[in-house]
Amino acid sequence: MDSLPRLTSVLTLLFSGLWHLGLTATNHNCDDPLASLLSPMAFSSSSDLTGTHSPAQLNWRVGTGGWSPADSNAQQWLQMDLGNRVEITAVATQGRYGSSDWVTSYSLMFSDTGRNWKQYKQEDSIWTFAGNMNADSVVHHKLLHSVRARFVRFVPLEWNPSGKIGMRVEVYGCSYKSDVADFDGRSSLLYRFNQKLMSTLKDVISLKFKSMQGDGVLFHGEGQRGDHITLELQKGRLALHLNLDDSKARLSSSLPSATLGSLLDDQHWHSVLIERVGKQVNFTVDKHTQHFRTKGETDALDIDYELSFGGIPVPGKPGTFLKKNFHGCIENLYYNGVNIIDLAKRRKHQIYTGNVTFSCSKPQIVPITFVNSSGSYLLLPGTPQIDGLSVSFQFRTWNKDGLLLSTELSEGSGTLLLSLEGGILRLVIQKMTERVAEILTGSNLNDGLWHSVSINARRNRITLTLDDEAAPPAPDSTWVQIYSGNSYYFGGCPDNLTDSQCLNPIKAFQGCMRLIFIDNQPKDLISVQQGSLGNFSDLHIDLCSIKDRCLPNYCEHGGSCSQSWTTFYCNCSDTSYTGATCHNSIYEQSCEVYRHQGNTAGFFYIDSDGSGPLGPLQVYCNITEDKIWTSVQHNNTELTRVRGANPEKPYAMALDYGGSMEQLEAVIDGSEHCEQEVAYHCRRSRLLNTPDGTPFTWWIGRSNERHPYWGGSPPGVQQCECGLDESCLDIQHFCNCDADKDEWTNDTGFLSFKDHLPVTQIVITDTDRSNSEAAWRIGPLRCYGDRRFWNAVSFYTEASYLHFPTFHAEFSADISFFFKTTALSGVFLENLGIKDFIRLEIS
Repeated sequence: MDSLPRLTSVLTLLFSGLWHLGLTATNHNCDDPLASLLSPMAFSSSSDLTGTHSPAQLNWRVGTGGWSPADSNAQQWLQMDLGNRVEITAVATQGRYGSSDWVTSYSLMFSDTGRNWKQYKQEDSIWTFAGNMNADSVVHHKLLHSVRARFVRFVPLEWNPSGKIGMRVEVYGCSYKSDVADFDGRSSLLYRFNQKLMSTLKDVISLKFKSMQGDGVLFHGEGQRGDHITLELQKGRLALHLNLDDSKARLSSSLPSATLGSLLDDQHWHSVLIERVGKQVNFTVDKHTQHFRTKGETDALDIDYELSFGGIPVPGKPGTFLKKNFHGCIENLYYNGVNIIDLAKRRKHQIYTGNVTFSCSKPQIVPITFVNSSGSYLLLPGTPQIDGLSVSFQFRTWNKDGLLLSTELSEGSGTLLLSLEGGILRLVIQKMTERVAEILTGSNLNDGLWHSVSINARRNRITLTLDDEAAPPAPDSTWVQIYSGNSYYFGGCPDNLTDSQCLNPIKAFQGCMRLIFIDNQPKDLISVQQGSLGNFSDLHIDLCSIKDRCLPNYCEHGGSCSQSWTTFYCNCSDTSYTGATCHNSIYEQSCEVYRHQGNTAGFFYIDSDGSGPLGPLQVYCNITEDKIWTSVQHNNTELTRVRGANPEKPYAMALDYGGSMEQLEAVIDGSEHCEQEVAYHCRRSRLLNTPDGTPFTWWIGRSNERHPYWGGSPPGVQQCECGLDESCLDIQHFCNCDADKDEWTNDTGFLSFKDHLPVTQIVITDTDRSNSEAAWRIGPLRCYGDRRFWNAVSFYTEASYLHFPTFHAEFSADISFFFKTTALSGVFLENLGIKDFIRLEIS
């Protein structure tokens, strides 16, 4: 045995300056048959009709002519080992030769190790493939997205009702080359530059990873001026920290720039792409992308000395790391075109110790999924009548409530129940109906993360441990004597159980479990699947099929998403929206709609774009006049005096309307007419000067452009209303104030060119001379006429209709209209799609 202490793994690479072309796994001719040359031993199955192994290649006619299981039920599957990890692009199936046995629909599963399977999905749903209608025809399916795996499993879902399950199969694809590095949770890989500083304006970093741990640093780099970039797993999600030249922001205290992904600790491959140009960053995890602008003073990312992968070593302290290290496998790691792992494998002067290896480890952990809230259960045997008890396992779920474990203890010790109730872990030991011990611990355990549970009872003492922390002991339980039972029910109870072996006062557990130990012995769940150990019902064995229904988040307008095992919920509180996904605004789109509802004048909130991204805006609806006026107030509608302003020291006032410019634009664009009154009162204070001169006063509009025309004048003409009707005090000027009189006068009028409204700022520069003074007032933005109300139509006969192209929508859509009729029945609208339709009618 090596007597040297085990060192933390560190692998150091010198920067070669070479940019290597990335390996590509996508071959344009990636459609070679992969199963036809396999040996019979490459095929395995849940069972076989003949009791002996049967090859199942496409067009196989020898022997049994393909595969059929001993029993045709939903627990059967056919599996092949392709020998190496390959890229799979298509599949094909036949029925069993010369028989009435074929599969009419099936699903696919994939694995790198033959354990911990992953179901093939399209559009976030488990995909069902159409199968065969007879035994001989070949049905071919091109995969919408290719899969990289070594093992493929066909799972029959439906089959010929007049026959049995029967299959011959083929898999198409090509070889797949990749560079991998395995990190054991105590190792890191260093990419050292050949100069002190690496300064980049653009970065592209890509990799794939898989891990069973929810936390760990994938890579990190930092500079002395505060620049840093870090990618790490945090509770099964990827957090990207990125900062450019800002010494105030430090990794230890800063929040992530972006967080993406969920349930990434599932030991399946996940892809990551980070693209940065200056401060603009695209962060992609699997197929979800987040765009953001990073903080910092400059556009360059300055990293000193090195990038570290797998952990953050503390300088000068070998074996010490700043944060928890990554434990898992990284594949095809590229930094700005450099293949880091390939460089690590090829360098002659590598410096590394410990367990950085260049092949992925294959943990043989078998998860199981409890899919049914009423019928799922797992029965495992124990060793009865032992003085004490020891059970441990891990679980993850979205449900707040569910039975985790029920076992009848020996020697009249009672029944032990372990359950989730309101997201809290509850352990109860009861005799008959009397509760003799209870322990509560934890909270929010339905967060989808893996949680470890351990129950130990020895010498009249019960210990419940959750996530490596012991719960407070049960009061008054020191006298409880516990003897282990012979049956342990996980997740639920059988429907036909009539005795007290299993009790379930709440619904069954829906979620995943793994690493089950009873009496300190691991339980082989593959033996359970094969029928040689225990019993089960409604379980998925060798996969965890948990799904995050809040990714992507379908809750709109800032609604918060929560979920159970089967659905998700949106909390629309404080959003001003309602509906299942916070889609519908609780406010109307205009004052016209409030008038139609019988409201009188007053302040209202309007949501001009309805269910769109813009929020509501408070306005005043003047419903007493013939025209329905919408008035938007700002923060300075009173007459305001100005003195001491000149071109070198101008007076400027910005106007705040209590909403965003996008909200104001929506009000204006949705109205027939908008206007804003502007008034300039002056004494020896010029307004616009001559049409060819530099204006002394101007205003800023919606596009942040300055406008040198005043109320009553059209845009592009530097004058006031009196200049148009030739009524100014001085005919040589086009505004009253430009006459520069010692007496008070004014120029007042309405701005009504909608593309320039609203007024967002006024600037005055001529009140600094002797006896010079001005006062200005800008009224509220006022609009009338809802442009959505112009398109009225009348239907006079039963055959009358309007025809438009089929309306297509993805996740949400809006259709709205007003109507009045004397008819008792009729169809308002009908929209027919390939599978879906909408019909709205009165009856």
